[in-house]
Order: sequence, then structure tokens, then C-alpha cells
Amino acid sequence: MKLTENFLPGTNVIATDYIARNKSISAFFDYTYQTNESYEERYQELMERDFERAALSDHLEAFNRVYHPDEKALKNIERLKRKDAVTVVGGQQAGVLTGPLYTINKAISVIKLAEEKEKQLGVPVIPVFWIAGEDHDFHEVNHVYTFSEKETKVAVPQKQYRKQALSDIELDQAAIKEWTDHVLHEFGETDYTNDILNWLENITDRSATFVDHFCHMITALFSKYGLVLVDSGNEAFRSLQSSVFKTIIKDNERINKSVLDQAASLHECNYPVEVDLDENQANLFVKVKGERVLLEREGSLFRGKAGEVEYTEEELLQLAEEKPDKLSNNVVTRPIMQDAMFPVLAFVGGPGELAYWALLKSAFRVFDYKMPVIVPRMTFTFVERHIQKYASELSLSIDDIVKEGVMSYRNRYIENLDHYGLEETFSSAGEKIEAIHDDLRQLTTNVDKGLERYSNKNGEFIQRQLDLLKEKLQATILERHEHTLIKYDEIGLALKPNGAPQERKWNIVYYLNWHGPDFIERLMNLELSLNEKHKVVYL
Repeated sequence: MKLTENFLPGTNVIATDYIARNKSISAFFDYTYQTNESYEERYQELMERDFERAALSDHLEAFNRVYHPDEKALKNIERLKRKDAVTVVGGQQAGVLTGPLYTINKAISVIKLAEEKEKQLGVPVIPVFWIAGEDHDFHEVNHVYTFSEKETKVAVPQKQYRKQALSDIELDQAAIKEWTDHVLHEFGETDYTNDILNWLENITDRSATFVDHFCHMITALFSKYGLVLVDSGNEAFRSLQSSVFKTIIKDNERINKSVLDQAASLHECNYPVEVDLDENQANLFVKVKGERVLLEREGSLFRGKAGEVEYTEEELLQLAEEKPDKLSNNVVTRPIMQDAMFPVLAFVGGPGELAYWALLKSAFRVFDYKMPVIVPRMTFTFVERHIQKYASELSLSIDDIVKEGVMSYRNRYIENLDHYGLEETFSSAGEKIEAIHDDLRQLTTNVDKGLERYSNKNGEFIQRQLDLLKEKLQATILERHEHTLIKYDEIGLALKPNGAPQERKWNIVYYLNWHGPDFIERLMNLELSLNEKHKVVYL
């Protein structure tokens, strides 16, 4: 593997300005991630707070042991009991086969930042991956993409009609095994395929839920680097959150108002707010008959958005006391819950996450907290050897393709194939035929005005025939250069599929299948740092 770095234009104005330390957006955060002083100040703040370290560590050990982690992860859980220990947190939903590559990028970023800050601060800094098992949008996580001539969305055959938390959705093991075999077949058979398939089938055999499957994979890939997993949808973990849920309920109106005020301030600074907000939001879900129901606040009452359930504040507080596993957070209260449960030195997130964190500074103040240091995660593009070869043959820059995609270069190549002057000739022919047919239309009108529509259709038919001839000739030319055009298409699919970043489409199992089970290990051995640069890795 060879690593290079470049700058990519931002796709999210809040994230772009945050990285550039623009003063207008920096005011919405407590710290600047680029300075060592921010981490030192945040560390001192955490040392003045109390955390239930023993109970948390006991839960983390019991939870992680299920997935047979490396000893380094277990040691990190034990180290978390130390009063001087802090964490770096990042997270994602439990996507099937770990989901898109950005999940892997987050895990790498969390580990590398924790290693860096442990050296800087001289205290234990534990990398923690927060699995959003409480989320219920199954259709966001139930598929991967494969590609040969085009990208293809391949969803697991298992159906899900209820709004269950991902942690509660049971895995259809037989269906997932068959689906996994199909996905690997689509990726292509290699010397590693059988080993990868056996590994995944073994994971499926040991997984009762989709979150189990995800945890087994992430543990196998990253626990040797000390990564600790926590599932927000785990009932035992929720039982530790009772007091925080109570505060969220008691101060519900203040929390929501602070977010609304922050959103108004962002609007005043001409920043977009892409989170659904309204004055009645409770920012909590409750489990009713196995399904997650979003709560709204109406005076002293908390109601399901569709009227499914109703609680007084006292009843909801009692639920938080006796059955906290029935409650779960939304995008507003989840970061606060993370900060209450863990001594979070830094949170690692993508551009979308940075945008919603910009809403939360005042909400954190309701709890007398400051926000952690918010750090943009690393981004990667993996370039395989045949893609390097194609790009070289076509005199294309990998960096330019990663930034812009390949379509403009492909279109320019096609334009340069027209040595015969097709565009000019057919444009001229079309104008001449239109002029001739104008005379025919006028003659038709003079002879029989009732045939005017027929005359117009006749003209349109002739022009369509002209277009068909042009398309036939163009297709013939393209067919002669099909081999080259396929190279453009393969480059585009591999590096910038349909104009999207590679990390949003492709899955880590493809790279394990083609480049070996030690792919992550070789990647982790590169000199990776969390800077503003995009990582291009040549395989």
C-alpha cells in the first residue's frame, strides 16, 4: 500500500467552515480541534466531573466478551476505571457487513485519534465505537452495493415492517448466509473468497441480531487495536442511563428551546439546518409493543406523535426509573447521553454529524456540560492496480478523478471521436429538411387545411428518422472504442460511483475478498493522521 493525500472541496458548508476555523461557525462549538490546548482544556474539564466508571466498565466487559475481543480491548475497558482515563467516541448504525466504507473510516479515525491523544496527554485515552442499535430505520442498513458494469443495490431478503430498534431485530441466519454467498459471488471469486465466506458464515452462526453480526465483524477487524464497542440499544446499557433520562424529561422544554434558538442563530449566519425541529419535540422515543414511538410534549403531557401513547411527566419519570430500557434518544439527546455516560475527550464524526452538533452547544449547557472536541473523521479512496493502470493509459489524474469524477473526461473523449463531423452535418441536414418541409406544410395548407396535422406529423417523423440515423452512426463509432470507454466506466465506478464518494457506496468485504483478510492491518500500519487532507491509498 502507498498513501498520498490531497484536498477535496467540501460538500457541507458547516463542516467546511468548521475545518477552516471560520469564526461565524466556530462560535457554535466549545473547542477548536486543531489545537493541543483544546484537548488539554477539555481534559481538565472532564477531571472535574464524576462518572460511574466501575458500572460502565463492568457493562462494557460483559458486552464485548460476547464477541471474543482481543486482550487489548479488554485491557482498555479495565483502564477506563482509572479516574484519569478519557475516551474518543465515534459511531454508526449497524449496517449489514458493516455497511458503507465510511463506517470503517470512522473506526480507524477513532483509534488513531485516541493513540495520538494518549501520547500527547500521557493518560489513558480509550477508543470507543458507539453502535446506534436503538435506531429503527432498517432500510438504511439492510443492503450493500456490488458493481461490475454498474452499481447494484443488493438488499438482504429478510423483510421488516415494524419500527423495531436494530438491536431487537432477529437475524434470519439461513437467509443471510445465502445472501452473503451471493454478494461474494458478485464481488468475484479470488484466492481469499472461501476463507472470507467461511469467516462470515461463522459470524452469522453466532449472531442472533443484526447488531450481533455487526459487532462480531467490527471486533474481528479492530479489537486488536483496543477498540471498545457499546450498543446504545442494549437494555443493560440503558439501565445505566436512568438518571440522565430523568434530567432529559424534567428539563425537556429547556433542551428543545435551546436547540431551536441555536437553529435560529445558524439561520441568521446563513447556515442550513437539516434536522427536523419543532417546538413540541421531546427528543425521546419510547418502546410501545416492541416498536419505537417518537414522543412530543404538550404542556405537561408526553404523547406519541400519532397518539399511540400518553404519559404525564410523573409517569414518564417513573418509566425512566423502573424501565429505562423502554426509552431511547434521538439525534439531539444521543450526544448528551454519550457525554453523560463516558468521559468524552473528543467525538469523531462525518460532515453531516458536524452539522447537527452545531445545534447542541446550548443543550449541553442545560446539563452544565461543555461539548467535547469535535473532530472530522478521515476520508479515504482506495485505488486498485488495474484502476491505476487504466488511468495511466488514459492519461488521467487519480487526484482529479477523486475530486471531479470521470464523466467530463469520458464525454470529452467521445467528442474527440467525431472525426466525421456528425454533429455539424446532421445539424445542417436538420435545418435544410426543416426549410424544405416548411414549403411542403404551406402547400398542404393551401390544398387542404384539414391535412395540416398530418403534415406536421410527417415533418416530425422525418426529423425522428434523421435522429435515429445519427444515433446509429454514433453507436457504431462508440462500439469501435468500447474497450476504452469501459476503462472510463470502471474508473468511475471504482473511485467516484455515480459522482458519489467511494466511501458511501462500496463495502469493506469487497476489499477483504480481493486484497486479503489482512487488508485492515496493512491499512492501519500506514502513517495516518487526522488532518484536513483526503487519503488516497494505492493498493
